[in-house]
Amino acid sequence: MNAIEVRNLKKSFGELQAVAGVKFVAEQGEILSLLGPNGAGKSTTISMLSGLLAPNEGDAFIMGHSIRSAPQAAKAGLGIVPQDIALYPDLSARENLDFWGKMYGLRGAALKDRVDEVLDIIGLRDRQKDAVGKFSGGMKR
Repeated sequence: MNAIEVRNLKKSFGELQAVAGVKFVAEQGEILSLLGPNGAGKSTTISMLSGLLAPNEGDAFIMGHSIRSAPQAAKAGLGIVPQDIALYPDLSARENLDFWGKMYGLRGAALKDRVDEVLDIIGLRDRQKDAVGKFSGGMKR
């Protein structure tokens, strides 16, 4: 199974065609980056893959799940490191993860379990109560 398969994604904003039929495949274990000049549609493509924007045409599959017909399942298989760090500096690592988990629809025990898992994966379990504003740039990412 492909980790990501993008099939003819298109996105327009009025007369402006931001993404014109993007197609690519990323296999499991590969690292993917999108390169191009300003205005090439990189951020718009990522926004469609992550569910922030709906494509006008086409579809994409994250771990086999369609961003159109199964967006929650697709989002669960995707991790993105944005250019601008989307953290609240006055909140702790756990509070930030709780917030973003809730944004993705997690609640209760599922939220707690996922936050614990992520804290272990990123090696910050012992710093979970510290405000992220005190973290280095690498720790924030």
